[in-house]
Formats: sequence, structure tokens, C-alpha cells
Amino acid sequence: MKEVAMARTGQQRVTRDAVIVGLAMFAVFFGAGNLIFPPQIGFMAGTGWSAALLGLLITGMALPVLSVVALGLRGGTVERLCAPIAPWFGAALLFVTMLGLAWLIAVPRTASVAFETGFRTLAPALDPRLGIWVFVPLFFVVSTYFALDRSRVIDRIGRVLTPLLLSLLGLIVIWSVLSPLGVPADTGEAAPFRLGLLTGYQTGDVFGGIMFGIIFIEAFRERGYTPGPRYTAALWGMALVTFLGLFFVYGGLEYLGATGSGVLDRDVPQAGLLTALVAQLAGTVGANTLAVAVLLACLTTAVGATAVLGEYIQKWTRGRVSYKAGVLAVSLTSLGQAFGGVDYIVALAEPIFLLLYPVGIAIVILGLLPRRWLNDGVWKGTTALAILMGVYDLFTSLAGKLGGALPAPLIALHDALPLAQAGFAWLVPAILGGLTGGLFWKIAGRPSSTWSTAEPQAAE
Repeated sequence: MKEVAMARTGQQRVTRDAVIVGLAMFAVFFGAGNLIFPPQIGFMAGTGWSAALLGLLITGMALPVLSVVALGLRGGTVERLCAPIAPWFGAALLFVTMLGLAWLIAVPRTASVAFETGFRTLAPALDPRLGIWVFVPLFFVVSTYFALDRSRVIDRIGRVLTPLLLSLLGLIVIWSVLSPLGVPADTGEAAPFRLGLLTGYQTGDVFGGIMFGIIFIEAFRERGYTPGPRYTAALWGMALVTFLGLFFVYGGLEYLGATGSGVLDRDVPQAGLLTALVAQLAGTVGANTLAVAVLLACLTTAVGATAVLGEYIQKWTRGRVSYKAGVLAVSLTSLGQAFGGVDYIVALAEPIFLLLYPVGIAIVILGLLPRRWLNDGVWKGTTALAILMGVYDLFTSLAGKLGGALPAPLIALHDALPLAQAGFAWLVPAILGGLTGGLFWKIAGRPSSTWSTAEPQAAE
């Protein structure tokens, strides 16, 4: 009986910890611009909203959550996850993504979106030129306060901020289901699944999981978890909680957009669509509720990203810069960047995003596959081709911004690839690169890295 009671207590602890950390991960994922995308997808898809939701489910919900699981199952760090590619690859990838996507983009964007979508709704009479100088510094004071105490970041997000965020968004979602704006209209969207798939792909949340996943894995370690059955159960439980939260909110907001497809004009700008939908649904009270939800969503993302960056600054400087000093440095530099506004930050992010996202998805998929299926050649070949295709997308984007174009034969070759029209031209080349690399590695009799073939440690 005593053993049964202890087992039950242990399972209850795993469930409790999975829920707390899962809610925190949901809050960090569901921030900044992600409130905008689901209603836009539903609005554009109309009667095809369910197919569009399936596409968004794959790239905007499942893959980001699985990126953290892959990290947790392969040692908890990007360096260990990427060890089969090259000893230096994980550190280099992490440095580029942390600097380019998190520090320069993600953290300042949270403040800009919170100001433009949240604060201005709550204080419409205040001159925006004055309001931004008041709001943005205050935003970073609050986010820094939450991030400074490293040991309590997850608890503060999971137990305080996320329940508030979920409550406000839940009200909007439930209201939109019980009292819909109208019936989804036929918008003429020929490929709603592709629409949802590409929009979720463009959120960049897979790299969010790779960059910020360590904070959730560390949260389990600080609770006494070590590799074994209980750790694996807690990891997948956390992923389930996060996925269900994303599905509830994303699905509800997409349905709200679909029900408004026959009510609002088609020329409603993307940035103002959600506000217009909620105002139509629930008037000023609803719009203000949404504004508060936006503020909380952006704040939770800022707290999580700042905490992770503080950790890595301490690591990169080998302790010469403390965690707290790193957090303050991130907040101060992001403060200046945030004054540039959302459009400026999004334009700055695009080239980095196009270059890195294919390899990010490829690494996550490889990290989830059984180790006996892979050798180092598979990792190297897949990564090389994914990076090559990312370089093509990068130069295509830069050429378009400069008013030019890549050579016509190169464009034709790219467009002839399977899934190119769906935005996944890199997928088949990456698979072929992995198969070719794996075959050559096996024929050459080369040994694989310890990390790619080692079995998990004994249960705790």
C-alpha cells in the first residue's frame, strides 16, 4: 500500500509540474504577433476555415511544441541536439538565432506590438508620440522585474500571468462561439490548408522552441527531474498542455475570423482585423478586454525571452557578465530597438527568418526520430541541403527588395521542386541530402557521434 501511495504521489507531482511548466510555455509561445495570425487565416479562408486550421495546427502548434520535446530528449541544449552535425554547429546556430531573432527582433517586437495593439486601444485620447515614451519604458521595467529572479520566472509566468491571459482570451473565444458574428462566407480561397500551413510556418515559433526551450527543461531539472520515465512523462505532459492551450485559442480566434468573413469589408488591414472583429462582437468592453490580453501575451513572451538571453549572456561570457546584468543589457538595448515600431522590426527579421527556418524544422524532425534510424551522415546531409535552400530564399527576398531577381533558370529549377508552391521547396532536397549523406557515411564505415547513438540514462 505504501508503494502504491508513493507512486500515486509521484504521478500527481509529475502532472502538477507538467501543467505549470506547460502553461508557462504556452504563454511564451503565444505572444507578440501570434494574436494577429489566426483570425486573419479564418477571415481569408471563410468556409474553408477548418482545413486552414489543420495547416496552422501542423506548423503553428505541433512543430513549435515538438521542438522543445526534441531538445529535452536530446540532452536539453542546442549544442547536444546538433552534436551529430558538427561540434561547433549548435553553438553557432544558437548564437545567430539568439542575436538575430531573439535579441534584435523578438524582445523589442513584444513592446512595439503591445503599444500599437494594446495600449493605444486602452488610451485612445493620448497622443501616440507621447504615449510611446511612457509605455515602452514602463513595459520593460515590468518585464525586467519578472525576469530578474531566474529561479521564479517559470512559476511567475505559469501561476500568475498565464491564467490571466487565458481567462481574457477564453472569454473572447467562448463569446465568439456562443454568439457568432455571422456564418462563414465563401471567400474564394482555393487552398485554405496551404494558407494555414504557410502562415504558421511564417510565425517562426519553431526557432522560439529551440531558443527558449532550455528555460522549460531547466525548470524540470530544478524540480529534481533527471533523464528517465518520469522526466519523459513530464516533458510530453508539458507539450500536451501547451498544445491544447494553443489549439483552444488559435482555433477560437480563427473561427472568430471565419464568422466575420461575411460581415466585415475585405480590405480590413491585418493589424486591425482582430480589434475590429472583437469590437463588432462585444463593443468597447470586448475591445478593451482584447487590449489587456495583448499586453499580457506580449509581456509573457518578453519575460521568457529576456530570461533565456540573460542565461546565455552569462554562459557566453563565462560568468564575467552575471545573469542579472545580462537581463538588464537585453532590456536596455531592446528598449531602444522598440521605438522603431513593428514595421521596422518585421522588415529587419525577414532575411534572418528565411535563411534559418528550413534548417530549424529539419533539426527538430531529426531530433524526434529514433536514434537507430540515423547516423551522423544523415544529420550532415539534411542540414547542408536545408541551409542551401534557405540561402536561396534569402537571396530571393533580398533581390525582390532591391528591385531585381535571381537568374530565370535558377527560379524555374526551384519552382519545379515538389511542394515549392506550398512554401516547402526545401523539404524534398533536405530528405535526399539526408539519405545520401547517411548512405555515404555507412559505406565509409565512419563512426557516429556518441550523442546520436547513446541510449537514455537509467530512470531516476
